[in-house]
Amino acid sequence: MFIENDLTFSTQFLIEEGKNIIIRDSIMNFSKRKTKWFNDKWWVSPINYLDDVQNSLDLPKQVFVRDSTIREGEETPGVYYKLEEKLKIVEKLEDIGIRHIDCGYVGKVQDQWNLANKIKELGIKLKTYCHLSSNPINWTDEITKALEAKIDVIGFGIVLTEWQLQLFTGDKSITPEVMIALIPSVLKRIKRLGGTAILDCVDATRAEIPVLIDAIEKGITNHAKMIMLYDTVGACNVSAISYLIKQLKPIIKDIPIGIHVHDDFGLGTASTIAAIEQGATYMDLVVNKLGDRAGNTSLEEVIIVLEMLYGIDTGIDLSKLYELSKLVEKLSGVPLPYNKPVVGRNTFIHESELHVMSALEKDKYWMCFTPYRPEVVGQKENVIFGPTTLHGDALKMKCEQMGFNNCDVFLEEIKDKVGIAVSKKKFLKEKELEDIIRQIID
Repeated sequence: MFIENDLTFSTQFLIEEGKNIIIRDSIMNFSKRKTKWFNDKWWVSPINYLDDVQNSLDLPKQVFVRDSTIREGEETPGVYYKLEEKLKIVEKLEDIGIRHIDCGYVGKVQDQWNLANKIKELGIKLKTYCHLSSNPINWTDEITKALEAKIDVIGFGIVLTEWQLQLFTGDKSITPEVMIALIPSVLKRIKRLGGTAILDCVDATRAEIPVLIDAIEKGITNHAKMIMLYDTVGACNVSAISYLIKQLKPIIKDIPIGIHVHDDFGLGTASTIAAIEQGATYMDLVVNKLGDRAGNTSLEEVIIVLEMLYGIDTGIDLSKLYELSKLVEKLSGVPLPYNKPVVGRNTFIHESELHVMSALEKDKYWMCFTPYRPEVVGQKENVIFGPTTLHGDALKMKCEQMGFNNCDVFLEEIKDKVGIAVSKKKFLKEKELEDIIRQIID
């Protein structure tokens, strides 16, 4: 495998050159030998691509995003999208390469029916999905109405934990086993009425595994086209997700497995990736991690991880991720955390000394304190000068870039004036620093 060759090359190179070698020369040599872990766009750990690491995984050849930015995103407290706003999001999703979308309870909620119908009416190529409600009395009408909106796939959500069943039905006699017994008739009904069905295993990670397996086996026997596993409250740790997929793969075989994770413990991205590592091919993702409670798995995070750390082509245009994120931020009214990975304001802002020096010389040293170039995801790099940028080296570098090669004489005065300004404003923008330097040296 190429990574072994590169590591061997690196070792030989260092030995041959002896003590005179510097790490930068080795890195520059690698930059001419593009790999999945080092190229002109990103530099991540080569360990990701070692044979021992890769061979321990069951990575699929292709993965598919089922976007839930509208369905789950609108369950974020205080979020409501008008139809025209939903369509703006849908068009942007299609533009970046998304091919599947969860439209919600299309047979039950008129707003969601309107969206699903409009997607088809406008000729948007996204494959549309919907869910049946929890009330069996309404299922035939819901299926019929969803198909009127030309929905592509209908999900039958089988609830597999007793307390949720009691909440939904108010009947203690309705057990998971009773619900499982309904699977054949419901899936056949969807097919008979002209639809395509998948089995949504709700609260799957808190269900007893034998119960879950029973439901899945009945779904497969009755021609479910996918098994979607829901970690409804993010209740699984990462190893448990891996274990669960491994246990189910021999049963599900060639039928696609999907994963849907909520971020209650902050493990949405990690758990989704763990499922992909073991062969899941579909993943429910939400732009900006919107969703009820702590939100759902972040679309932008998972896409970047799969592309850069696993070498999986997701089919997504990475350069449009930031643009998509800002659109959803605007329409949802939910501000992005400053330190949100990939799309946050601070992701490519540098303040501390060495980081600023790396950014000021980004043509040579961009990789030192960023794993990938900001342009890859549609962002830009910026530097600011604050309390951790007063060692002097970064200020000197900036002076020299401005053409002041005699700045050593003025360096202490510059540091003092910058320090005073920072104590009042907390940080200086690059332009503000340049003004101070010119006032002192000119």
